[in-house]
Amino acid sequence: MEVTMESEKEFCFEFSGGIGKHIMFTSFIKWVNEKFPDRKITVISAYPEVFDYNPRIHRNLPMQQAYLFEDYIKGKDYRKADPYLRHEFFQDKDKMHFNEVCPVAFGFEDYNMMHHNEIFLTKGERIEFIELEKKKVITLQAYGGIPAGHPINIREKVDCSDRDIPLPMAMKIVGILASKGYEVIQIRGPTEPIIPGTTQIGVPNMGMPFRNAMSMGIHCKGHIGIDSSYMHAMAAFERPQMIFWAQTHVDNLGYKYPKVKNIWREGSMKCMPNLSMPDRKGFYPRTDPEIDTHWNYTDEELEKYIDEFISLIK
Repeated sequence: MEVTMESEKEFCFEFSGGIGKHIMFTSFIKWVNEKFPDRKITVISAYPEVFDYNPRIHRNLPMQQAYLFEDYIKGKDYRKADPYLRHEFFQDKDKMHFNEVCPVAFGFEDYNMMHHNEIFLTKGERIEFIELEKKKVITLQAYGGIPAGHPINIREKVDCSDRDIPLPMAMKIVGILASKGYEVIQIRGPTEPIIPGTTQIGVPNMGMPFRNAMSMGIHCKGHIGIDSSYMHAMAAFERPQMIFWAQTHVDNLGYKYPKVKNIWREGSMKCMPNLSMPDRKGFYPRTDPEIDTHWNYTDEELEKYIDEFISLIK
């Protein structure tokens, strides 16, 4: 329901999930700030670095903040919700984007139809990797986060989600880019496989905070990847992207600004965010590559898509 008490001058929102989900929440913060400009906003989240330097936010707190309830939640208009559980997200027709359903999920009456992610980088962060602009560099993120229900401390992240680009396909992408004179920087977590032929300045395998990785991305020629954190970050800056879709759906989680090329097989996109209601099919490695037709791109198709992406960059 809409806010009715004039005495309530501060919203307090709690966000959970991965980095990409937090980046999408920045669009919700923008909506709330513009809808209720006189109200202060406190954010409690798992990744407060996503909200650093955001002028729309009054307090940016980690979930482990001391005396969280007594000092920051008590007496505020406190709201916690999961947009992934909205029926608009799962319906077969007229699927709505995560950013669109956020306000309704958090108890407001309107959808956010003019949504846009916001990341506020400092001047220092913006110039940190400026030398990359002189080079032909493309970032690549082939693997997403570990789905809910999978052990977090696994020694090496297996191919545990249908949204991950298979290693042979990732290697082909790297090879095609290299043949066209491009260096590839792999964005990856510490438990994810290294793709041969890539430069390893990823996140956080070389100790690079995610904010630094974002500042690196805005100086690269473009990004190739999947529905994961880096896609959402680069969308905030409307950077050129080529995104391969499989398990998740572009209408729910993707972007369609002019510099994005979205690629999928007919019938491959579903809507399984693997959070509160995980589908165990996404937990385990593939057993029969022939079944995964949504990743059966030929070498000719991959080269065609990459050529089109390079044309988009130029």
